[in-house]
Formats: sequence, structure tokens, C-alpha cells
Amino acid sequence: MAKTKKFVLIICEGPTDENALYRIMKGFFAPCEIRFHISHGDPLIQFEEDKNPMNKIREIVNQEKRKYALKDSDIIAVLQITDTDGAFIPEENIIEDPDANKIIYSKDEIITKFPSSILARNKKKKTNVNKLIRQNGINEETPYRLYYVSRNIESALYGINNTMSDNRKSNLADDFSDAFGKDWRRFLSYVEKECNPLGRTYEESWDLIKEGTASLERHTNLNFLFDEFSYLLYGIL
Repeated sequence: MAKTKKFVLIICEGPTDENALYRIMKGFFAPCEIRFHISHGDPLIQFEEDKNPMNKIREIVNQEKRKYALKDSDIIAVLQITDTDGAFIPEENIIEDPDANKIIYSKDEIITKFPSSILARNKKKKTNVNKLIRQNGINEETPYRLYYVSRNIESALYGINNTMSDNRKSNLADDFSDAFGKDWRRFLSYVEKECNPLGRTYEESWDLIKEGTASLERHTNLNFLFDEFSYLLYGIL
């Protein structure tokens, strides 16, 4: 009897995350199917900090279950990738500029016309991140992990901090997929050499991204994804 198809659900903020990473994740998690849920914005600031953010993640999972007619047992892992967006920088590194027409990010500052808005956003994101990184599963059977790209996927994967058009982002993601989509091991090597991963463990990677201005700098902890879920490659399906 043929085995039931299994799925890995990946929650991310924008379509270029999927464009860049889909083929890599599909290769790593083979023979599973990969499904990306695009939140079109940061889900970690789309719900209140006094609520349990895991409830929102479960809502997203339930949406995808209905969309693809899946059962709980069909989903073997739920992963989430979030931009850090400078959420952990010190308050004094958020600079008020009355002439700033948009939020400006540098390697050590956020410049904005409305610093109170950035402070509120960062507080909400920090609170929800700290709750989610302590979670190991959607339920008793389905593991969950939150990973980051800092400051965003363009910075973490491509080393580009400049503001760019959606078309440029899409082209970069397609080029990245072409370069690494056929070999997840090559992608992992690239991350370890070029993307400045922090820490020796998943937990330490989060501790270090919270220090100083690291959440504005080029880092990611996607490398730990491959360590933590490598057991799926050894026939448990």
C-alpha cells in the first residue's frame, strides 16, 4: 500500500521568501510536499501581545488544512520564518527625524518620523517571539520552530540592505533559487559561510540576535533547521 503523502508547512512574510526557498526546502524534506503560507506582512505584530501567539499559528495551520483538505496527521512539521526588522535594538538606536517620509534602516539605527510607533511594534514583536521560541509543537505530534532572517531575507541571504522594488526582490529570489535550489547542502554551506549565523545552538542563536544591534545586521539561524529536522531524512515516513 502506498504511503500517505506528508506535508511540511512553512509560514513566511512575503512571496519572495517562498520563491527563494521553496526548491531548497523541497529537496531537503523529500519526499514530503512543501506548502508555504504567505502572511503578506509580519504575523508577529498582527495580534496582541497579551494573547497566546500560538493560537494564531494554529489558526494559520487550520486554514491550510482546509485549503488542501489535510488531516493533523498529514502535517509532519510547521516552520515559521520571520524578519527581525531591528526589533531587539536598544531604544536609543531608534532616531526621530521629522523629515523622514518612510522608515529608514541602517546597520545600527532605525530612523523614523514616529519613534513611538516603532517602539510599540518592537515591544509587541519581542513579546511574541519570546513566547514562540519556547514552543516545540503545534500539538503533541506536530513539531513547530520559529527561525529568523535578519534584518530581512534580502539582507540575510543576499547581503543587500538597500530599499528595493518588488520586481527587484522577485528577480533576486529567482536567481537565488536557481543557484541553490538543486542542492540544499550547498545552500547550508552558503549560509554557514556567508550569512553570519550566530551561536552554537538554536537557543543561543536567539539570545545573540537580541543583543545590541544584531537584529539590524546580516544574520540567520536557518542553519539549525537542517540539524533539527534531519531525522526526517532517515525513513521515519
